[in-house]
Amino acid sequence: MRISLLAAALACAALCTDAFAAINLQRNTNLSDSLGGTLSVATTGSIELPGADTSSTLTLTNFHPHDNADLVANGSLTRTHMRANETVTNTYNGSVSLVGTEKDGKAVNDTLALDDVEVVRHGDGPAFSGSIVYNGKTVDAAHLDEQGKHALRRVLRLFDFD
Repeated sequence: MRISLLAAALACAALCTDAFAAINLQRNTNLSDSLGGTLSVATTGSIELPGADTSSTLTLTNFHPHDNADLVANGSLTRTHMRANETVTNTYNGSVSLVGTEKDGKAVNDTLALDDVEVVRHGDGPAFSGSIVYNGKTVDAAHLDEQGKHALRRVLRLFDFD
């Protein structure tokens, strides 16, 4: 019953464009791991039919992925999110470092920097553009191999906490 009422309300709002104004969004998410590290995301913007325009800043401060005391992430990333009808565009900038030892004992000292990395979803699948600098090596995001795309998704998935 609640779903059908919500659907009816959204349908009315869509048909009466003057009746549905943009909703302003301001959200802060703060997480702490058990070792005192933090992940913070601050998001602002507007949401309206048929689109959205938001900006998020993610900050990692001595954050321990998977509560691994031997692995520490630090850095800051920004995301601008724009949705217009069927097209979603996310643009990312910033850098993250991961230092320490993985659970299997493998040493890690990685830095990932994103320079206007754009992910556009429309039609068949995502299209990538921009530059990624991984441990000093620059790669065009449009030419990432599957392993590179997987690694990028793992970093960008941090925004899911917001």
